[in-house]
Amino acid sequence: MASGGISGTAVAVATAGAVMIYAGYRGISPVAALRDVASGSPPPVSSQGTTLATTTPGTGTGSGSALVRAAMTHRDEKYSQARRWQSGYSDCSSFVGKAFKDIGITPPGGSTTVSYIAWKQLTKVSRNDVKAGDLIYSPGHIVIAVDHDTAIGQQNGRANVQIGPISSLVPSFPMPVFLRYKGW
Repeated sequence: MASGGISGTAVAVATAGAVMIYAGYRGISPVAALRDVASGSPPPVSSQGTTLATTTPGTGTGSGSALVRAAMTHRDEKYSQARRWQSGYSDCSSFVGKAFKDIGITPPGGSTTVSYIAWKQLTKVSRNDVKAGDLIYSPGHIVIAVDHDTAIGQQNGRANVQIGPISSLVPSFPMPVFLRYKGW
């Protein structure tokens, strides 16, 4: 590679990120987004008039503990990107979205990990302030805090839903972002 050039790996990573952002804006699965892009004529995406949430703070029926209880009802789900919203299946972001829906809160957009980080109904909190119901986000992954040290989340096809130490369920690099729903 010539000095100053862009590697093929860098192009692939940037392309994958763009497909995930497209999927989030369209509210479709990453596989459907890839099909759209590969078709050569994907439908246009516009953020004008887009609302990432349909509830306002305090209007949901839940609390952090209620979100954890709702997540626990999905703990036997199997990992699947393609079937992520079907009963018995989820990926990490639809797992979180299902728990929010169960307590009466509409999750953001297509409930992709990137849509949660942009959701205006969440506010950042410090790691020291984490409590039940907070979301822990790292690029490409999201889980729900059960308490200050434990989380629950859909992991992958080998592990499925896991409950364990936050440090085991979320990569420590880059530094995770800790988020709290403004309604509680």
